[in-house]
Amino acid sequence: MLLERGEELSAATADAIRSASATIELRLLDDSPPLREGQIVHVRAHREGRDPAGAIVLCRQAGDFRLVACRAGRAAASCEILGRVVAVQRGPTTFPIEHGLLSRLPMRWLSRAVDALEVLTRFRHPLTPPLSLGSAEASLAAVRRKYGRAGEVHRYSSLAAAAAEAFELELVERHVRPGGSILDIGCGAGREAIGFARAGFRVVGIDIAATMVDAARRNARAAGLTIDLRVQSATDLDEPPGTYDGAFFSGSFQHVPGRALRVDTLRRIGRSLRPDGALILSVSYREPLGVLSRTRLVDLLRVLGAKVVGPGQFAEPGDGYIRDVSEASDSREPIFLHTFRGPEDVVSEIEAAGLIPEEVTPGWWVCRKTGQILSTPF
Repeated sequence: MLLERGEELSAATADAIRSASATIELRLLDDSPPLREGQIVHVRAHREGRDPAGAIVLCRQAGDFRLVACRAGRAAASCEILGRVVAVQRGPTTFPIEHGLLSRLPMRWLSRAVDALEVLTRFRHPLTPPLSLGSAEASLAAVRRKYGRAGEVHRYSSLAAAAAEAFELELVERHVRPGGSILDIGCGAGREAIGFARAGFRVVGIDIAATMVDAARRNARAAGLTIDLRVQSATDLDEPPGTYDGAFFSGSFQHVPGRALRVDTLRRIGRSLRPDGALILSVSYREPLGVLSRTRLVDLLRVLGAKVVGPGQFAEPGDGYIRDVSEASDSREPIFLHTFRGPEDVVSEIEAAGLIPEEVTPGWWVCRKTGQILSTPF
């Protein structure tokens, strides 16, 4: 896969690799010994006459693409060599393999050596995530850039044809009036919005990334659907009271930085709902932390720092980063991510926004303006 555009390897992308003057970055979707799934390899176009022995090369054979470790006297003569792997990327760090330490190791040790080096690089940043993650404005701008990248847009757009998952559609049909209006927050390239529109709902979709909204509009037109799609952040939502019968907020609430801003965002959404409307919200829960985990230490220092210096100077417990939001993500570009310790933290924020929450399945919440929780469809 070409990371920059998020495309699978094909005859067209193979031509791009063959003729490229700079290195091309590919994410491995499967293990390819000595390299592993999820790693990013940097490929430089192969030049005729150069012996590939001792290198890992990208080959094409009968329409199939694979990485081959070429040993002396056993070069990949039966396939077309498109490029040589010159570096391997693990997380935020890139390790060259054609020169330096890794070039001297047996090829079978390459993945383990990359793992070990990546662990060693962490010691340069002992407090990870850092105590402060910057302003809310900077965090949201980074989210906008990440999701606006061509590769991310391509990958999310490729999923749009599948429309909403059965579970997502069931939640909406169960808790939002049939044929009602629904706000899809963080609509991406339109996957859920298309599914809701096909089910007969009147859909408005918003997303912080303009290129995602453009893709959603193209996908909606291709599906023959009329969906109102807008470039907007949920943090700026200012709809008249009672505009929507429901709202769907999945996958992007975790990118809203700071409890105060999340509560204000939920309050804005609640104000936009009709009295019997429902917000369907998904959240991310944190994995259990070890006693000596760095994340636990960072959160403790954040709490102590806020008490000593005052609020606003430190990030909050649960604040961190995510590097990969799709298979086309560049791991060197992290963005803000908040994970909750458990349901009690989610309840606190929802109730602070004036809504009444019910967790219908782990991580999925139905929030209403009154105590009416519907267990059957309208």
